[in-house]
This record gives sequence, C-alpha cells and structure tokens, in this order.
Amino acid sequence: MMYDEKGRLIPESEQTAVWLLGGLAQIRVPGAATRNSFTVVQHTGNRGYTTPVHVHDFEDEIFVVLDGTLRMVCDGEEQIAEAGSTMIVPRTIPHGFVTTSPNARFLTIHSTPQPDRRPQFDLFLDAEIPHAKALTLPTEDVGGPDLDHIIALGSQYGYGYAGPPLTP
Repeated sequence: MMYDEKGRLIPESEQTAVWLLGGLAQIRVPGAATRNSFTVVQHTGNRGYTTPVHVHDFEDEIFVVLDGTLRMVCDGEEQIAEAGSTMIVPRTIPHGFVTTSPNARFLTIHSTPQPDRRPQFDLFLDAEIPHAKALTLPTEDVGGPDLDHIIALGSQYGYGYAGPPLTP
C-alpha cells in the first residue's frame, strides 16, 4: 500500500489481522499509508491478553482503551486504564499491559518522531506473525507464535525484552 496525497479509505477487507499472544491485532492504519509517520493497531482480547514488558527503541506508543480495563506498567509504575483512558509511552521506556476485565478492545498508535525512522510494529505483525484466519479471537488449537519466538524477533524491529508478561 502506498501513500495517496488525496487520502484513502482502507476497508477492513484490506487490513491485516493476526492472532497475537491470545488476542486479535488488526493493523487499521499501516505506516505506508501515513508516509511512515505512524501506525494504528486495534487489539481485542479476553482477560489475560498480555505482552511481556518490553521497550521500543524508536517508537512512541499511545494506548487508547475503547472497552474494558487494562493493568499497565510503564517505567515500573502500575496504572489501571479503563475505557476512555489514554496512556502515552515514550520510546525507550519499559512497558507492558494485561487485560483484567472479561474482555477489552483498545488501539495502539505507534509513531516515530525521528525523520530517518518508521513505525515497525505493523511490519513486525505483517511479516512475522501468521495472519488470522478470521476476525475472531484465536482458539487454543490455533494460537499463533509463542512468546519465545516473538521475543527472539524483537531486536530485528527495534524492540527489546524487559521482563515477563503481566498477569491479571
């Protein structure tokens, strides 16, 4: 997908979706559509949907909670983010989340303030994580890559492991 000077509608049928660590991650706006200035990913997950604590070397990340509740850790401080909350995580700050409500839906916006960098999260999801077969949460028999595989891939995309996943 290339950037269009006139703007562009991106129908859901053209958006990439992956099953990520028990949740569904949909790339709503890829970096290529924004002159590589930002990416938007929508996450949907049940209680326990989490990532390891990690660091983005080049990307600032914003979480916008649409439904449900997340317990978030940012630079060692724990916060509860309910629907309507926004958490801003500057690059190089260790952070992670876990869904503590029965289910949650939230956006992550990844931006790169440095002109010679581009958001990597959409590239990571699209290239390294098998695409979801449906816009549903994965089942136990179809879960996607395991945590060790994701951690090993992180350095290729400017991400670093900083601690184990959070628990609800």
